[in-house]
Amino acid sequence: MSYYFVSIGGTGAKVMESLTHLCIAGLLPSNDRLYITAIDPDVGNGNLERTATALNNFAVFQNFSVGNDTPLFKNKISIVRPFPWNPTGHDKTLDDLIEFYHHSNTPVGKLYEALYTRAERDTTLNEGFRGHPSIGAAVLAKNFDDGSNRRTLTAQIEKTIGEGDNVKIFLAGSVFGGTGAAGLPTVARLLRNNLADYADRVSIGGVLILPYFSFTPKDIGDELFARSENFLPNTKAALKYYSERENLFDTTYFVGDSVMTAVKEFSVGSANQRNEAHVVELYAALAATDFFARPINAPKIFKYICRHERDKFSWSDFPTSNEQFVQFARFIFAYVHLIKPVMNDLISGEAKTYKYPWFVDLLDDVDLTAPDVVNFNFYAEAFAAWLKQLETLSGREVFLIDSAMFEANPARLVDKKIFAAMDGTQSKLTLHEVWYRLTEPFKLESTVKGFGKFLRRLYDSCAA
Repeated sequence: MSYYFVSIGGTGAKVMESLTHLCIAGLLPSNDRLYITAIDPDVGNGNLERTATALNNFAVFQNFSVGNDTPLFKNKISIVRPFPWNPTGHDKTLDDLIEFYHHSNTPVGKLYEALYTRAERDTTLNEGFRGHPSIGAAVLAKNFDDGSNRRTLTAQIEKTIGEGDNVKIFLAGSVFGGTGAAGLPTVARLLRNNLADYADRVSIGGVLILPYFSFTPKDIGDELFARSENFLPNTKAALKYYSERENLFDTTYFVGDSVMTAVKEFSVGSANQRNEAHVVELYAALAATDFFARPINAPKIFKYICRHERDKFSWSDFPTSNEQFVQFARFIFAYVHLIKPVMNDLISGEAKTYKYPWFVDLLDDVDLTAPDVVNFNFYAEAFAAWLKQLETLSGREVFLIDSAMFEANPARLVDKKIFAAMDGTQSKLTLHEVWYRLTEPFKLESTVKGFGKFLRRLYDSCAA
């Protein structure tokens, strides 16, 4: 089996960020390869940039030798290029993309002029479809099978099938904006048509993300942009559309929130659009892991996500066990709070290696300034920052990881006793206990070497 994840638009990119963290933690249902691609005309989107950084970290971690009997970094990933795929090109308008000059003064051209306003036709699309899915649907339908994309995504899936694998494809995007609302049904339909000869080998799922945030735009004149007051009517129209087209997805997930979280800084798009992570995106990423676990020819279903209390999120509201995720979070925080400060002192010469038996046993032959070590240092801080954003969600009480873990920035424990109860349950796994476990005798496969050996040992030491 091979998994494909396709993010569409800015919300899809944020789901991909959450999914990347889940994959690094080993939460996919098997060891199969994950192919990742993104569709977004706003290639400079800040959310997409942050997600790409996490993906690049993931790619580096594949080189760590941690052994085959651990979930840590277990999935191999392939990024389908170009990443992201930009269906509009640069500085193009809708008129440019549909080549209106070929159709002016024809019946088709007159119909086109009736369907699209002058603003929709003349706005450059470098920052997405501006909350107008009708623009995106026209562009995607025309360009999806043209040029580089036909030679990459569809061809890559056909290649995977030709090598004997079944394929599960999961699409993620919003139904209330522009790019996601246009891309989810259009891309699902085009993929199903393109892969019709392999219908018994392919399953397509999708998470339809309903409204969960709002924003107050700055004064930008008559410029086209998504408006949060249109999110609910857009969603109503979208859900009616999906109810009439049951063949788009084999499994469909609906994830949203009844209270809109206010976006702190409004941006039409580009690098300034860098919104904080939201628990809805984590739910959507878990929907992908659920879909990948379903049999290839399972009956078609629709799944809805609920929770016990309106303004609270806790582990009991999630459709999966928290044990593995919490162990990974312990592993990251033990690294950030316990290991990284020691490594910094060793690099600077302020500490001596003989004081740290785990360093002599596991890291004595490792260059602590090597790029892969530095990369993991950055990732550990980024994962902690992502968790902090989930835990400090505006207008909500979130009880996943104790928010006191994030009182300092970068993440530093103010009270080390918090570590033992970081997920709300009191355990005996203190930082002192992790330190002690690192110094105990152990045996790993002979293939586990280098920095990966240390990471594996630390991860195992963080099991409850």
